Amino acid sequence: MDVLNDLLRIKIFREQKAERTLALAKQQLRMAERNVVDAKAMLKDFRIESARRESELYAELCARIVQIREIDSVQIDVQLMREREEELVEDVAKAEAIRDEAAEKERDAREQHALAVRMREKFSEITKAVEDERQFELSMLEELEIEEAAEVRFQLFLADDENSNSGARTQA
Repeated sequence: MDVLNDLLRIKIFREQKAERTLALAKQQLRMAERNVVDAKAMLKDFRIESARRESELYAELCARIVQIREIDSVQIDVQLMREREEELVEDVAKAEAIRDEAAEKERDAREQHALAVRMREKFSEITKAVEDERQFELSMLEELEIEEAAEVRFQLFLADDENSNSGARTQA
């Protein structure tokens, strides 16, 4: 029975460990999802701001007479904005990849937790069944002892009765 109780304690420990792992995986998934939302919002805001800034730069060029280097400077600024936008798109893709990996780890942790729960429940049932069987055996032993004691008393009673009857016969 001690072995089963030790195994049950191990299963409970593993279940608790799986619960902690699952909680951590859920937290990491929430953070990864938040990072994706933040990265997409940053990209969206940058696109709006860069479109506004690009329109502003071209409107300024169109409003006056400019030199070639000013046009080149605007084209460089626009190209830099496009490169920054590409970086932000990559950041979104990285954040989504991290989120997907975190979701996979969360699924794995959920499966491991479910397995640990099933194993703990199985050992709990086995331990309970063994304890129930032990209690049943003890009660059966008690009943046998009671029956044996009653049988001994009955035999003693018969022996006393026989002795009393034989003593009464010898006196008569």
